[in-house]
Amino acid sequence: MKNKAVYLFSFFVSLMILFPATVNGRPNRLTQGSPQSVGMDRTVLNDIDSIVESAIDSEVTPGAVVLVSKDGRIVFENAYGYAQRFDMGTELNNARKMTPQTIFDLASVTKVMGTTQGIMKLVSDGLINLEDEVSMYIPEFAENGKEHVTVSDLLTHTSGLPAWAPTFLYADSYEETKEYVYSLPLEYETGSERVYSDFSFMMLGYLIEEVSGQSLDNYLENDIYDPLKMNNTFFNASEETNRLIAATSWGNPYEYKMVDDPNFGFYVEESAESFDSWRDYTLVGEVNDGNSYYAHNGVAGHAGLFSTARDLAVLGQTMLNDGTYGNQTIYDSEVIDEFTSEQRFGQGYGWELNQSWYMGDAPSDNAYGHTGFTGTQVIIDPDHDLQVIILTNKQNNGQLDSGSYRSTGLLSRSIVDKVYESMDN
Repeated sequence: MKNKAVYLFSFFVSLMILFPATVNGRPNRLTQGSPQSVGMDRTVLNDIDSIVESAIDSEVTPGAVVLVSKDGRIVFENAYGYAQRFDMGTELNNARKMTPQTIFDLASVTKVMGTTQGIMKLVSDGLINLEDEVSMYIPEFAENGKEHVTVSDLLTHTSGLPAWAPTFLYADSYEETKEYVYSLPLEYETGSERVYSDFSFMMLGYLIEEVSGQSLDNYLENDIYDPLKMNNTFFNASEETNRLIAATSWGNPYEYKMVDDPNFGFYVEESAESFDSWRDYTLVGEVNDGNSYYAHNGVAGHAGLFSTARDLAVLGQTMLNDGTYGNQTIYDSEVIDEFTSEQRFGQGYGWELNQSWYMGDAPSDNAYGHTGFTGTQVIIDPDHDLQVIILTNKQNNGQLDSGSYRSTGLLSRSIVDKVYESMDN
């Protein structure tokens, strides 16, 4: 009996060494905790409720989910308003309520919680280098002066590729879309300026597929999401999950205007009416972004990912844990440091830095994050072991008279300010 007890003790000690319960003194996995347990003022943190409710009353968004974690503990998680309030402009009699489990179309948050994660892992596994020329893996990309564009150029939005174009007007299949993107000319000299570009991240998605030998969604699922048990993170929702997904826009009116109105920011020679597949129904479970939906079958490096606040918090905590979560190691801490440090034009690799318009001015100099066009925001501050995740479905309220959607920047900034205020008391 004594020998058995010694054996069991040694076994559990070995497990603790292999899979430690803490990383740098914090839980290895996210746990539930009170604000007081991490030195935050619950009363101040609860002011987030009135901030979000005011935004809903002002028709900034029909609903939202807000999650705050600190020191590996979820100290605030709440849902507000409606996951779907309108159907093609008609207010529903039985609007669907938002819950903490609601799944959101992340839009460009896909760039950092999807594509950038994949590149980070490939770099960590030694399968690519940031200064590799993309044409080394995809020779067709060398067309029109792009032979020297590197992985880092794509990640920093300094490649010279254009910001946007309606690829669905020029290609009828995924393969044709890739050929169209490969053939794009540069709009400016690589590295000379920073132009936020969906095409850069489409290319990074193609690169992940080429190097991994898997489709983008399968690679991310197999190598990152499944190991972390992120069961509500995916591209292309099934019909069974639609009831859990927040509704977004009433068709694609914004992109229609991008094509149709030369004064809306882009000049497109083709007529919007020449495209006969514009969606004329409220989007639930279909990615809002047209270049993802039409041209990439919903799986693209720039947009298409769906997730919950809780799943995103697991991935964010993995980064705060230097690349580990539970018994899983996704990538090296050195890779995280490199990607989230200032690289070019004040921004990181994929990650945005010093964006006060949605981060506020309170985060540390080492904080990083990203936003999505559908009204999604993630902010991670390693100096405070802190995450603030703000997911909204603002598009379901419809457009302004200008054709644009309301901004959730002030909402996000106000929430972040309140989070930091709760740590000062």
